[in-house]
Amino acid sequence: MFSRSINMEYKKTGIHIQCQIPLFVATKMTKFRRSSLFIPSAETFSKASIRWIGYGEHLCVPYWPHSLQRLLLKLLPDSFKDRCVFLYFLGMRKRMMMRDSRKLRPNINHNHTNT
Repeated sequence: MFSRSINMEYKKTGIHIQCQIPLFVATKMTKFRRSSLFIPSAETFSKASIRWIGYGEHLCVPYWPHSLQRLLLKLLPDSFKDRCVFLYFLGMRKRMMMRDSRKLRPNINHNHTNT
């Protein structure tokens, strides 16, 4: 909605705002290390993204397999999608907290023995 509003505001000045929607992309920040058809590399997604600049609506999905996924996702009820996203991020939070606690545990034991 924010990009749509800005696009409407600046369109008359010749400035077009476009919101590009990615799904999963294999990057160093994600757990996806290998690219595939539905999880492109950052380079592949970037090339698709650049091709879409200036074309289409203010809202677009520049990588065509992501467009297909988005179309299929639109067919699912919002309540189901919300639950799946919630559980996904809840699991991610749990994994991160466990990882962080393992990092702290040796330091706690080490500090405790020195006192």
